[in-house]
Amino acid sequence: MRKILILMLPILLSGCVKDFAIYTIDGQDHALTVRRQQNYFWQDTVEVQLMATHLPQCQRLHILSTEAPADITVEVFAAGDDVWNIRMGKQLWQAETNTCNSLTEMENDPKADLGQPVGKFEVVDDKLVFEAAPQPAAPPQ
Repeated sequence: MRKILILMLPILLSGCVKDFAIYTIDGQDHALTVRRQQNYFWQDTVEVQLMATHLPQCQRLHILSTEAPADITVEVFAAGDDVWNIRMGKQLWQAETNTCNSLTEMENDPKADLGQPVGKFEVVDDKLVFEAAPQPAAPPQ
C-alpha cells in the first residue's frame, strides 16, 4: 500500500501550478515579479503574489489574491518616480519600489490615467510570462 501511495504522489502533484515571471526595470536589482501558486490539484484558483524589488534598499512580497483564476492577467503601468499601477481584473493597486513599504489598493476607475503601459503578466501555453507593451512609434522628423 505504501509503495502505491509513493508512486501516486507525482500524479497527484502534477496538476499544481507554481511559476513566476519577472519585469526587470533597471537590471536584476530593480524588478517586479508576479508569482502564481496552486497548492492542490483540485483547486480551480491560484494565489497571486507581487514581489517588489529595488536592491539594496528593499524587497517585499505582497499578496494580490488568494482566489484568482489560474489564467491570470496582471497589467503594469509606470506612474513615474518608481511608482507602478498594477491591475488584475477589477482590482487595482499602486506600488512603489523606492522603499517597497506600501501596496495601496485603489478604486479601479476605467477613466483614470494609470500612467504609461509597461506590459502585462499573462499565461501563455500554461506558463506565466511577462510581455512588454509595444513602444509608441517615434514621430517623423
